[in-house]
Amino acid sequence: MAGCGIERAEADIVAEEFYGGYCQKVFSDGVVSEDERRTMDRLTTALEIPSEVASSVEGKARNAQYHRAVSSALGDGRISQDELEELESLRRSLGISRKESLALTEDMSRDAYVAEMRRLVRNGRFTPELRDDLARLKLALAISDADTPLFLAGHATDLYRECITMAIQDGVVTPEEHQMLKWLQAETGLSEPDVAPFWKEIRDAERREGYRNGDLPNVRTSKLLEGGETCHWDGPCVYRYETPKSEFRVDGELLITGKRVVFLSPTKSVSFPPSKILDLNLYSDCLEVKASSRQGTGHYFVTDPRELDAVLTGVVRKHKYLLSEDYSSSRTRHIPDEVKREVWDRDGGRCVRCSATDYLEFDHIIPHARGGANTVGNVQLLCRRCNNLKRDRI
Repeated sequence: MAGCGIERAEADIVAEEFYGGYCQKVFSDGVVSEDERRTMDRLTTALEIPSEVASSVEGKARNAQYHRAVSSALGDGRISQDELEELESLRRSLGISRKESLALTEDMSRDAYVAEMRRLVRNGRFTPELRDDLARLKLALAISDADTPLFLAGHATDLYRECITMAIQDGVVTPEEHQMLKWLQAETGLSEPDVAPFWKEIRDAERREGYRNGDLPNVRTSKLLEGGETCHWDGPCVYRYETPKSEFRVDGELLITGKRVVFLSPTKSVSFPPSKILDLNLYSDCLEVKASSRQGTGHYFVTDPRELDAVLTGVVRKHKYLLSEDYSSSRTRHIPDEVKREVWDRDGGRCVRCSATDYLEFDHIIPHARGGANTVGNVQLLCRRCNNLKRDRI
């Protein structure tokens, strides 16, 4: 008798699998005709499948068909208008609610939505086309505005960090990038404290860009200035310079005004007008100045070389009336967006030295000042600390 029970159970499984296969075929177009419905009823009777079991099998087949349709539509990562209409029609035909559809495709929907958000972030501009793509995707996957922070949980900070890093690399955060960041904060549900460190980076980048464009800081100094002079920099500095026979490093102070660049120390003093500067090369730990004479040429080590580069660039450009031109060589260090995206992917959005994910910067492996190119092979991600520790020498 026990053997008969086992055989009966196996027969039930075979019957349900057969019925499930037929249901999948019927639901393939989302429409069950009267003939197909009658055939399904005859099958359940012939196979002795209880009505509640038949309903369960039909439900699984219906859900599987919808899951396959969504997966197929997401094959290229996007949902076209035609695909959206087809999915909506199929969902209604199969009798699946929007809430049920989200539950059926949750993992797949989350991956697709995160991928689309990343594509939007890397584009750097929230164009109408991208906005429409995202809206269609959310509608097709039944993702409400309230759901988006949940879907992006675990990805929100990384997306925001990537957007910030891309935006500030060239020192200019455009109005479109500002708009993008505000929208991204709202979409991801990040709080003001969450994004505060990132906005400090933006303000720092914008301040430096202002310096380059002539909006220079006025700094109080105890040093004696000439008539009409305004101080733009006053702070400790190590000056490294070379002679035909040797190299020297001198501790002292650096003073920059609208008329002079002055290095002061008990053993070495240098003073020259900004018009003598031919080129500036920014390194992670210093700023190299190339002047038209040996006087002033050398490397200036300060706490924040980027700040010094911005101030001195602005002073030189004002002095030479070049504010409408790109003077500083650091401006030619601009890394193309496509290179930044590929480097970010290759390095996994982390510092290649310590794996940090905060305060990331795009760094030239072979320094730009030494002929290093703005190519994927010569650019890497470093956090600010590792970049400051790095010595830009080949």
